[in-house]
Amino acid sequence: MNRTRLLAAAAALACATPAFADIKNVDIYGVVAFGLMSTEGSDGKRTDEVLNESRIGFRGSKELAKLNGAKFIWQIESGFLGPNGLRAEPYESGTLGTRDTWAGLEGGFGKVRIGRLLTPYGETLDWPFANGGVNPLVEATSVPGGGSYVRVSDQIRWDSPKFGDFTVSASFGRGDRDVAADNAFLAENSRSASIVGHYSIGGATLHAGYENNRHRSAASNNSNWLLAAQSPSFGGFSLYGAWLRGSADLKEAIGKYPVGDYDRDTWQLALQYANADWVIKASHARNDDLDGPVTDNGGHISAVQALYILDPSLVVYARYVRASNPATTAGWWNKSRVLLGLEYAF
Repeated sequence: MNRTRLLAAAAALACATPAFADIKNVDIYGVVAFGLMSTEGSDGKRTDEVLNESRIGFRGSKELAKLNGAKFIWQIESGFLGPNGLRAEPYESGTLGTRDTWAGLEGGFGKVRIGRLLTPYGETLDWPFANGGVNPLVEATSVPGGGSYVRVSDQIRWDSPKFGDFTVSASFGRGDRDVAADNAFLAENSRSASIVGHYSIGGATLHAGYENNRHRSAASNNSNWLLAAQSPSFGGFSLYGAWLRGSADLKEAIGKYPVGDYDRDTWQLALQYANADWVIKASHARNDDLDGPVTDNGGHISAVQALYILDPSLVVYARYVRASNPATTAGWWNKSRVLLGLEYAF
């Protein structure tokens, strides 16, 4: 019997068997997200564009009586559309499976998932520390041959149950492969291990984490450390900040950076005020100068954002971001951006 006939037989059995007929707890969810962004460089040249980060996903769970009530959990999520609807990165194709797509088990042991998903290190930084416009620095410490991961494929992740006020998450991604791969792993034989602990006390949350990346680039291994904290709310005001250290062991020269060990610290601080339907946030992030065989200025990013809640499912916001770095003009650097956007969650 060929594969097609096997699948047809399995489908017929599923339809005829009551145990398979109980298909429930499936949700359709997503975000409709658009923005109008105007970017002005240090030369006065301006670029206007429409951003489209809309996406859709499917997720569900099924209690497994034969596993003492543990749940089978799964999620399939599309990527968003890249700049001007073009595919700039694999996750910017709008294709199902290019964003968080995984399967796993959940029970008294916590949650175990395999597939494509956020690393504990990347997830911790993504919200709230990188949000608001400072993500180019906070999500990837600028070390030659270094950087952190946010979301990777070929990954297994464990999230613990609560141990009092403490939880921990750990993941391992990729393993050995003799070619580079899309969706984050850019060099052959890349590996990534990540662990972060979270502790809640008096309304505050403390985070500590470590990420180790083998072959982060074709010529380097690197590691990242983080310490971060979120304060309680005082009259609507809250404060949060993070310290990051990125290190890389460069085996071959990359551009102007010769072989050697490099380190850089990154700092992030934000003040947020929430009152009724308004959320105002001011953020700042900066890199220290690079420490290594050669050095450079790390640069800094400042951002201000005002968000208004039109409905529990719909928000509109305005954001201003300014990135300055005397050492380079590449990418985000030495440009200012104004962004008007909306996000509708369903």
